[in-house]
Amino acid sequence: MKIAIIGAGEVGLTYARPWSAAGNNVILCDLKPSSRAQAFAEELGLSISTSVIEAVADCDIVVSCVFGTVSLAVAEDALSYMHEGALFIDMTTADPAQIRKAGERAAKLEIQYVDVAILGAIALTHEKTNLIGAGTGIDRAVSLYALAGAPLKPVEDGLAGDAAALKILRSVFTKGLEALTIECFMAAEKQGVTEKLHDALSDIDQASLRDFLGALIRTHVVHAPRRLKEVEEAERQLRAADMPVSVLPGVKDLFQRTADQINASALETTTPTLDQAFEWLFKANGVTR
Repeated sequence: MKIAIIGAGEVGLTYARPWSAAGNNVILCDLKPSSRAQAFAEELGLSISTSVIEAVADCDIVVSCVFGTVSLAVAEDALSYMHEGALFIDMTTADPAQIRKAGERAAKLEIQYVDVAILGAIALTHEKTNLIGAGTGIDRAVSLYALAGAPLKPVEDGLAGDAAALKILRSVFTKGLEALTIECFMAAEKQGVTEKLHDALSDIDQASLRDFLGALIRTHVVHAPRRLKEVEEAERQLRAADMPVSVLPGVKDLFQRTADQINASALETTTPTLDQAFEWLFKANGVTR
């Protein structure tokens, strides 16, 4: 296969090596190739181009590894010069809406389009980094990454842009959890109860993550007023201990908002299903589901 990789940075070079080793004709493309990219191309005997148009000509597959800010522009340029039936893979961190727009453009040109989201640190785990992907050419993409020993998991019934959206939502969860963990365990360490805190949290391990999160959502819309008092007390104690408090004020605001909404519009049931809880939350916050 003839594969063009647009963006000869960490991501592009990571996959260029195994794809080339598998016998594919790999072409690197970068408007301003770094000395590292040039040395890499020389080492593997690869072509390196500064023109997207020249790089993608007659390619079976084009993989975009550029910055998210230029993702759409690069995709539109490349798609204009790709042939029908070719595959475009977007590995950028672009806005899902831009990826969907590029996917629609690809569909009109009868070019398959897949967005692939990176769920880890390429610099640490290289081609073994977990990936998720969605789009019309997902089966071809899975086969391509398998050549590199890369774990690409399809998003079930996913469309282009879905993988990028999931990556952003995953970041909201993991980075928020990271911040809360730092705030909580710094306080635990100062009080000398870090190991005991691990023991106190051990019951969470007894349920699946899906069940645990579902329980949080379902019970939040019922018990937020009571839990708000716990959040307020927790913040008071951290401040009294002269600990930095950044996350809890936002947590308190959310619980306060839900508590106010419960007082204004209570659920008809005290034990809502997950769907009922979501329905109430969207309505109470004036958001269309």
